[in-house]
Amino acid sequence: MLKCALILGNRPQYSQQIITPMANAQKNGQFKDYQIFKLEDCGYIASIPRTETTSKISLQQQGSTGNLLVITGLPLAKTGDLNQQLSKIVESNYHNAAEALTKFDGTFSALFWDRNARRLVIVTDILGMQPLYMARCQGMLLLASEIKAIAASGLIDLEIDPAAWGTFVTFGHFIANRTSLKQVQRVAPGSIIIYDPDNDIIEEKAYWQWPSPQPRMSLSDVDTAALIDSIERDIKAYLTYHQPGTILLSGGLDSRLILAILSKIDVKPNAVVLDHEDEFLGADGIYAEWIAKKVGVPVKRILSNPNFFSSQQYLDYLEFNEVATPSLFLFISQVLQHIQPEMQAVWDGLFQNVAFQPFPRISGGFSELFATKAMPPHSAPWQAVKRIFSPLLAEQIYEEFMAVLQVEKGKYSDDGFGVHQFMVRNRTRHRISINPLKIYANIVLPFTPGLNKELWSITPTIPPELKANYRLYLEIYRRHFPEMLTIPFVSGGNLLRPKPFSPLHDFFATACKVQSIVAKSKAGRNLLQQLGVPLHHKLFKPSTLLGEAIAQIDPDHPDLNPDTIRQIQAANQTDPTRHSYDRELLFYWQVWRSLMH
Repeated sequence: MLKCALILGNRPQYSQQIITPMANAQKNGQFKDYQIFKLEDCGYIASIPRTETTSKISLQQQGSTGNLLVITGLPLAKTGDLNQQLSKIVESNYHNAAEALTKFDGTFSALFWDRNARRLVIVTDILGMQPLYMARCQGMLLLASEIKAIAASGLIDLEIDPAAWGTFVTFGHFIANRTSLKQVQRVAPGSIIIYDPDNDIIEEKAYWQWPSPQPRMSLSDVDTAALIDSIERDIKAYLTYHQPGTILLSGGLDSRLILAILSKIDVKPNAVVLDHEDEFLGADGIYAEWIAKKVGVPVKRILSNPNFFSSQQYLDYLEFNEVATPSLFLFISQVLQHIQPEMQAVWDGLFQNVAFQPFPRISGGFSELFATKAMPPHSAPWQAVKRIFSPLLAEQIYEEFMAVLQVEKGKYSDDGFGVHQFMVRNRTRHRISINPLKIYANIVLPFTPGLNKELWSITPTIPPELKANYRLYLEIYRRHFPEMLTIPFVSGGNLLRPKPFSPLHDFFATACKVQSIVAKSKAGRNLLQQLGVPLHHKLFKPSTLLGEAIAQIDPDHPDLNPDTIRQIQAANQTDPTRHSYDRELLFYWQVWRSLMH
């Protein structure tokens, strides 16, 4: 697996000095070295490989005529040998290479240099899930797998994108192709981009389109066998990189489905379960362990670390994430500390989650979405924006966010189908997929079956009401893996009954109701704690990192409101672990600024 950096254009005088810091900026986790290739007289590309890998797939290929192919992520071939296909592509011209690269499934971004034609081709996966960032300046094109690599070029201003920070506050992620830096964009999904460096001209076209909805479809019309077959093909393709891998197993539907298919083809991965012991009396971890033992795979259960958000591992998370999402006290953030290089690969069910369920779990259009999933202007996070940023910047953040939101919303129909597409193209791409594809990928290969053209030609057409209340998901299990329904699920913060008669579900549901009643009184909460039953808001201890970061801030930075910052820093001296929206947002800004610099 690779990361990449590129500088290319008609002003290459200093490009050799620039590509080195761009590559060095991405040396973290298991990415410890790089190789630089000269692209004639117009630029350089750096390939940063993951070390200690057992994979025999070569995603960096050099042609006999000087062509170069570098692919980040993990492309999947539907049929045939992937290495042979890549070897053939690198010997072709840029037109044929572009066409051939669009045939792959999986999460990937491909860069192909045609030496004779002096053209660069960029191809992204159908949903643009594999991170790739770009900037254009001074007749040059910059590309990298991480935003901070482009910042390290020294060719752009490190100015925040007000609209992107507005979406960060409102949704917890960026939208469209925006990033935290104003001059850096994410490369468009499902696209072929051809760059002529001599004339600094870019041509871009989409090679994949979101399918049209079928509002009259019934559950019996859904070809669930085709969906399962497509995921199974993905799984088999991933196994050519490494096997068996480690499955990040929970009590939910997504990881269990991957485990069911792996078991079907007689592959036995190791299972790691991170206990969510503060919810439903730990049912999530208990169910996961039971299902692992049912199919006969080795399982390891791990308890949460209450001090994780004061640890170096959390700082690693922020670095790998590039502070692209709010993550403080977010349960999923702590998974990173348990991912080890010797695992080689981890299985993650993110694409089943967003393909088989309505996302978010609401009906209706954008009015309901924004009423339930977005932070309004009078909310505490937006009030924090007004307090900590300079008045001019705070106003820009809100106004530019609203303008970008209207443009992005206008791309989709104002109904359940449109909301689902909006959320996949934005929340999944910029928030959910970041964990496996950008964070875990620094340590291991992320195996994320379900990003293939067949599955995504079917699932977006299914009416949201057929996915609601887990109807489609449970139907898939009933038709193909009924044996997996003997153990209940925990999904979306709910205990989920797998079938009408489920004593295990009834036991946990009743026990949780009793716990909730007991926890309403102070004496009851004390009793629960004496019995070792953690309360949700008590699981993680306050973070000492907030106080440390806030103490380092220059209150006179032009982004900030100096009076507010000085007040926060004064209070920080007496209570450095206190949490507030002001302090949390300021913490993210300071860590982000440190990374970009």
